[in-house]
Amino acid sequence: MNRLKGNVLSDRSKFILLFLFLLAFRLSFGLVQNFFDTDEMQTYLIGLKCFTTHTWPYFGPDLIVTETGYYSQIPGPLEGLLIGLPFYILPIPEAPLILLNLLSLSALALLARAIYHRVPAVPFLFTFALVSMIPWNLHESTSIINPSYLLFGSILFFIGFLEAVPSLTTYWFSPRVGFVLMGFGLFWDMQFHFSWILLPPFIFFALFARRKEKIRGAIKSLIYFAVGLLPVAGLMLPTFLKYGWSQGAGGAGTAQFFNPHNFIALPLVLIRYFYLACFELPRFLGQHTQQRLDFLNQSPWLWPPTVFLLLMSGVQFVIFMVVGWKFWKSGKRTPVYLAFGTLLLVWVSFWFTYKEPLAHIYYVLLPVILLYSIQAYEWFAKAKLWRRLGFLCLVASVWLWGGYIIQEFKAPLSLYSNRAKAVQAIDQKDYRILGERRPQSLY
Repeated sequence: MNRLKGNVLSDRSKFILLFLFLLAFRLSFGLVQNFFDTDEMQTYLIGLKCFTTHTWPYFGPDLIVTETGYYSQIPGPLEGLLIGLPFYILPIPEAPLILLNLLSLSALALLARAIYHRVPAVPFLFTFALVSMIPWNLHESTSIINPSYLLFGSILFFIGFLEAVPSLTTYWFSPRVGFVLMGFGLFWDMQFHFSWILLPPFIFFALFARRKEKIRGAIKSLIYFAVGLLPVAGLMLPTFLKYGWSQGAGGAGTAQFFNPHNFIALPLVLIRYFYLACFELPRFLGQHTQQRLDFLNQSPWLWPPTVFLLLMSGVQFVIFMVVGWKFWKSGKRTPVYLAFGTLLLVWVSFWFTYKEPLAHIYYVLLPVILLYSIQAYEWFAKAKLWRRLGFLCLVASVWLWGGYIIQEFKAPLSLYSNRAKAVQAIDQKDYRILGERRPQSLY
């Protein structure tokens, strides 16, 4: 018994050390991302305005459709509160990023645990490190921009979904808690990005999957769903009371009756969809080839991990496709139904918008793809070669993105290119020192 207790404590210590390392690494990464770029600055200003003026942030992210010039703001105060309130505890420019990275990494730890319950052959600590270090999560959940806050809500939503569906549950907690988490996650994400519209089909599916409970069971599930949404949905009430429903709702402004270009874009959607869980690098190292080469040539010691991870990203994609076929042939089809069914949902959703099927629009669905990726790796978990390759991928990621942190620290748009300006705005309680909100903004 003492030996077992010691092992448990040892595993806990390893988790704590890994959590602290990942928190420090991801926070450092977020701090050197674009800060003075327009969208990032406008996001930061919403929270800074909340803090310096002591006003309620009725609206969150700006929605600008470049194709049409359409502009609106997403209703709800969560973005402003999550950025503004940390200044009361720690009045330094980095405060909102500390909270953001605590939220996103804690959610990733929960996701890793949920995956481990389903794929115990892949070690929990490896899963946690992997999902925390993939490029999409490093770049989309560590810096002050509205999609960074999606990860927290979407992970809670999908953990709840997995436990609410009888064929997917591990009985980690009751289906009632699952519906509570779905309600909370949906209305959390609703205040950060219009991609929340991809989530309701999962709620309907969870209700359908529990149809044996009949009407009474469905009503109970919806009551628990309502319990989950109340804390975050209630925060939106002041916006609708002050501005009314039509102005408060904002509107998507991107709808189209039918888009034939997106209809034939299934191969492109498929590649982008599964690359969310890969070591995708080109889009994150520069906007075009020359910019990426310039980045690497400035630090030639980053070439080896870059080439290695590029190769491994291709291997990962092939694994996802081949293992999907193996799942299907072996009769273990639940992972295929969930992953490829979600892909079908993404594809169909783009039939009715003129927006290109860009991957960041369905980043909200990343937990589903990450679960599928670890289920695919389970086929190779017992082979030493593949375990070593997995470890090398993590080492190469730390190597590459650690170099990225060093190189971007004094970049022209980094916080540390002019941190004093942000400090002054906080100290003098005047967000305008840092910048003005967009002229058409409601908050």
